[in-house]
Amino acid sequence: MTDLPESLRVLAASLTVPPALTTDGLRQRFSDPDALDPAAGQVRRAQWGEISLLVLLLGTAQERYWQVVPVSIDPTGEDESSLVLAAQRTTFSVEVTVWAGLPTRLPTGVLGRVVDVWETDVTTWCADPGHSAPPAARRGRSAMPYGRDAEVRADLQDMLETLAEAPLVPVRRAAPLDVAAAATGVGLNVLVEALGMAVPAVVKIVKGKAAVTEDQAEILARLFGAATGDVLAAVNGLPAELAVELERPRWRTVWQTWAAQLRRAEDTVRLQVGARVFALGYRQTGTTGSPEWDSRIAHWLAEHDVKDISGGA
Repeated sequence: MTDLPESLRVLAASLTVPPALTTDGLRQRFSDPDALDPAAGQVRRAQWGEISLLVLLLGTAQERYWQVVPVSIDPTGEDESSLVLAAQRTTFSVEVTVWAGLPTRLPTGVLGRVVDVWETDVTTWCADPGHSAPPAARRGRSAMPYGRDAEVRADLQDMLETLAEAPLVPVRRAAPLDVAAAATGVGLNVLVEALGMAVPAVVKIVKGKAAVTEDQAEILARLFGAATGDVLAAVNGLPAELAVELERPRWRTVWQTWAAQLRRAEDTVRLQVGARVFALGYRQTGTTGSPEWDSRIAHWLAEHDVKDISGGA
């Protein structure tokens, strides 16, 4: 068998994953990396749809959002606002660029598992890049216009913009729309025809027992003379505490796995499970009390599988 060219051997060696970043390595370092809650200094995979990149968490921007800066490894790239970390400062075993000039507020729901944790001097510098670089790091060099570094920065900006627009779990607001009354005014037959659904499915929507897609919400909004957001909040809206829990990274593996199996969007699966967890909690506690949503989600998932939402919302 012909030996590989030296250039390919070098490339293959460069693609070797450091042991600390393998699944086993992450478990040794973090026990259960999926269950670890977000915290400043963590490096996580941020992903939604086809977009995926590494980000460094700087801190909470507000509830349900984190302030982050992107991290690049291959190609690394750099600019005058970035911090380039030496190989010994991270578990990546190569130089890593932290693009401190691209701070972005991302929904918690796009955050995946933690892959590394960096010291506070890195997050402090990235939050305020005006002072000297921390040890074993340097400020990045200016990017040449239209050069590779500028291209990497532009790609990162595009990906961050897409991730920032990832949907949140809709939260129930105080009576934004009386769906039952609006449906009575329009007529059930009109709703059935407009939505292209069977009568029982439409009745579930009207009674608040089934969620709708954004396209279905737009149809109902036109019929009701209401805003699409009001329809989504009235039909799909969940308690704020449950919405926050559903967006925690610990559940993402389930949402993504089920979404792939059902060929549905991740946020659709997330909402469908949330609606069932809420319905179960409501039956058990009514409108009183404050359910422990993490326990209720875990219990529901332990008792059900993907087939229980395969029929739709």
